[in-house]
Amino acid sequence: MRLVVALIKPSEVESVRQALAAVQVTRLTICDAHGFELDAPEPLAQRTMLEIAVNDDFVERSVGAIAAVLAAGGDATSRVYLLPMLDAVQVYRNVRGAEAV
Repeated sequence: MRLVVALIKPSEVESVRQALAAVQVTRLTICDAHGFELDAPEPLAQRTMLEIAVNDDFVERSVGAIAAVLAAGGDATSRVYLLPMLDAVQVYRNVRGAEAV
């Protein structure tokens, strides 16, 4: 299991969401965020953070869908991070592990 974290421009959220839905990734968290780059002309930038917990067989298609949208938009400031996930819990069903994702 992996946690995919993407920091993107707010204007790209809907395009990324549609690209993820096309590869059967429909559960994600979307949060407002602020990016800070000391060297940038405007050091504080509005961003949106997507958090997507995926099983191993969905990692490449999730990252590929996000990267395709970002590359098409020509955004060099967006980032995608992959983090290992040790466990997941679906509280309402009392399920743990890959099935909970």
